[in-house]
Amino acid sequence: MRFAHLLRGLSVLVLLLAIAVPSVLAQATRGRLTGRVFDGGGEPLAGVTIEANSPSRAQIATVTEGDGRFSMIGFSSGQWTITAEIDGYQGGRVVTAVSQQGAATANFNLNRILSPFERLVGLEALEGLDTAALEADLNAADDAFDTQDYDTAIAAYNQLLSVLPSMTYLHLNIGNAHRGNGDYETAIAAYEHLTGDPDRGEQAKVEIARTRLSMGDFDAAADIATAGANASREDLFNLGEVGFAQGDMETAIGWYEKATAIDPNWEKPWFKLALVSLNLGDFETAKQHFQKVIDIAPSSEEGVQAQATLSALP
Repeated sequence: MRFAHLLRGLSVLVLLLAIAVPSVLAQATRGRLTGRVFDGGGEPLAGVTIEANSPSRAQIATVTEGDGRFSMIGFSSGQWTITAEIDGYQGGRVVTAVSQQGAATANFNLNRILSPFERLVGLEALEGLDTAALEADLNAADDAFDTQDYDTAIAAYNQLLSVLPSMTYLHLNIGNAHRGNGDYETAIAAYEHLTGDPDRGEQAKVEIARTRLSMGDFDAAADIATAGANASREDLFNLGEVGFAQGDMETAIGWYEKATAIDPNWEKPWFKLALVSLNLGDFETAKQHFQKVIDIAPSSEEGVQAQATLSALP
């Protein structure tokens, strides 16, 4: 009898546990989280993916509604990491404590990811304007410049400047396009818009010096030489040309060698180094430089001349 009584007691205990344990577990995962997501201007964002992660629980996820609100349930008590993600916006992340009493809250303000054009110009300057159309106009102007359709590029850059005067760097592009057309005076006038600019003034002065050098003004060489690290391979080559034209072969060699250091696979300075060596009577060095030109660009004008000269040398 005592054994039967003990079995009945154990059965009752097991039954009570079977009822109580699920109830306790259910209560332990009834934590709630609510929140809202806005953009940088304070407008609600719909369609934002909200994810909740905890080391001890599986991920919980939902999506914001039209008014930017979201609500989630099934949290165990503890710290949860909540993230908000949507294409075109910088994501958000918060860590919040969730309990079984009441609802935790996580709100987000997500800033839109700006395009390179918007970062370049600034949102304030673009307010009220068709940003996408202006960006397309700039790309079209750049494409025209790259294909040496300088007249089209100049017209497009000037049109953009009339709408966005803050894009002062376009004076550099306009100057470069005029220089590409051989209209040097107009190019210099464009660069002069920027000579007092704290950010682009030095670059504008270098471009003026480059243009003057293209016009045959050898005095401009000194201005380019002071550009130092900003000097291009063409600048260095042109400085070598100035030295060569003035009969200063040692100076010419120095500039041509600097040009080859920037671009070892550019045949022009190697060819001029060969000619300088011929002028100095150093035939062996001249042969080496002519061969370098042939190795780099055998079909170029310099390559053809190098081959002919090399064949004629003793």
